[in-house]
Amino acid sequence: MQEVAKYIIKVNAEVKDGQIVPEIPFDEVMRLVNEPNIVIIKTGLPEAALSAVIEQTRQWAAQTPLAEGPDTFDNNQHKQRLHIAKIQKAPQLFHDHTFDAILDLEAPFKETLLNVFDPVRGFWNDMTGNNEAFGIRRGQPYFHPQVTHYPLGGSFFGRHWHPLNPQKVGMILALNQYGKDYTSGGTGYVINDHIVETEGYQDMGDMILFRYDLPHWVSPSSFADRFSWEDPAGRWVAILPFYDPWGTPADNEEPQGWKKQITQAKEVAV
Repeated sequence: MQEVAKYIIKVNAEVKDGQIVPEIPFDEVMRLVNEPNIVIIKTGLPEAALSAVIEQTRQWAAQTPLAEGPDTFDNNQHKQRLHIAKIQKAPQLFHDHTFDAILDLEAPFKETLLNVFDPVRGFWNDMTGNNEAFGIRRGQPYFHPQVTHYPLGGSFFGRHWHPLNPQKVGMILALNQYGKDYTSGGTGYVINDHIVETEGYQDMGDMILFRYDLPHWVSPSSFADRFSWEDPAGRWVAILPFYDPWGTPADNEEPQGWKKQITQAKEVAV
């Protein structure tokens, strides 16, 4: 474990029997996230498995019509997001591939995705004390596996936030390499009124963990590059949200309650 910048801590891990096992206990990882810090887990997931997710997601998308209507949260779809979120007023420009019905995908694509998402799911369960499986469950929270592409030439995701529960910890897994596959664009956060940028700190296979109610964003890729939806160049990440899409949405005001909660927790500890 090493603090590589203010509020950024890297933790080594390895894959054992299909599970990501960190060098420190899971409850310690959770404590570091809740302080809060940005914790980067060096997962040890094979680069070949990560690259296969990108390649086969692109192949699947080429054969699947773009979704244009409102999200239904009960299928597998991909959408070129180019709008401003209604509630949080967060502008966004990226290509989103969402696999709510991941278990309904045909092999071998399903196995390719599960080779990555299953270890991430297990890590989240171990960290949060849950035992959740993939599958759509109306009226309850469930997993929404996503593979997101931020093309070169100005893709981004504006400052936004989420309710803390039931996700508790956000997870962003790098599917390709900064400095090689892309050279601009990273996720930023606000911690104790301090701006924390992770660009350049996350390598292929690294998984960023963050307290889910921290305001955060994805910085734009360089406008020096020409934008193209078809060009696979750019940043690729896998994320695993866990929420009820028909539940209460995020508030239109930035959540600052975590500051009070953390202060209270420290007072109790003393």
